[in-house]
Amino acid sequence: MVSAADFSASRFLQDVEATAELLGVDHSVPMTRRVLAAYEEGFHRGAVLWRTNDKPGGALNYRFYDRVPVDTVGIGARAGLLDPDSRTAGLISAWSSRYDGSTELCDFDTVRGLVKTWVYLGGIRPLDEVLDVPGVPDTIRRHHDRFRELGLTSVRHVAVDYQHDTANLYFRTREGLDARTAERLLSLSRAGVPDGTTLQDMTGFTAPDGHTFSVTLRIATGEIERVGVYALRLPAGRFPRVNDRLATFFRAAPSYDEEEMNAVAWSFGAGGGDYLKAERGYCGRLVALMRVWNSPMTDPGSRP
Repeated sequence: MVSAADFSASRFLQDVEATAELLGVDHSVPMTRRVLAAYEEGFHRGAVLWRTNDKPGGALNYRFYDRVPVDTVGIGARAGLLDPDSRTAGLISAWSSRYDGSTELCDFDTVRGLVKTWVYLGGIRPLDEVLDVPGVPDTIRRHHDRFRELGLTSVRHVAVDYQHDTANLYFRTREGLDARTAERLLSLSRAGVPDGTTLQDMTGFTAPDGHTFSVTLRIATGEIERVGVYALRLPAGRFPRVNDRLATFFRAAPSYDEEEMNAVAWSFGAGGGDYLKAERGYCGRLVALMRVWNSPMTDPGSRP
């Protein structure tokens, strides 16, 4: 029997249009149909979520987390959604093929289609192994010592962004966040110290036993462009400081999942290019999947 938490393509097409209008951004019905046709099994089998940010006109993305290993890069290439010969596609395929049980995840833009591929590495992996995978360029490997100095030695996910030619490493930190640790981690991107309210939100909403910390690198040069601090699954009804755009998103973006999942990530770049990302579960039992992956959640809940 189909439940409300299961994926429905017809319902999703309506919800993409409504959510894009809610946020005042463009969307393409033909592109969404093309994406759903290419990745139909992943949307039905996986967990689906919405994603946006607090910037005016910030894009609306949607993502599925698959539950089984699938070559999503190959699917995207056959559907004409990405260039299989690009260095970004080659890098993410190298990471994906390194570990048994790794799972590829996809981010889609409501206009441009496939924009990002993630890989869940099948568990927490040592930094040394992840950087030593054949195909990882020296531009990324050269940050090894700096990462270790900051205690960033355990990698949860990796990803590439096809539009920006960047790679992401998602680390699992070993302890809760405080002001001194935040300053040290943010120094990777040459970002300044966040204001007091932001810092209070970061320390108050991240998981107390460690959080997900992301580093975004330009593949060609190795420059660290951004870092991010994630608070996954916020407590029900509680949010850090958000602007009206994100308040509307969390209030009105449709969700049919059995357990609510709202998340934020504070993103910091050099020169004051800071913003807040927001995610909201849509369907497919996302929280249950996060538990299987042992994701650090602010509110892990008590259900098995």
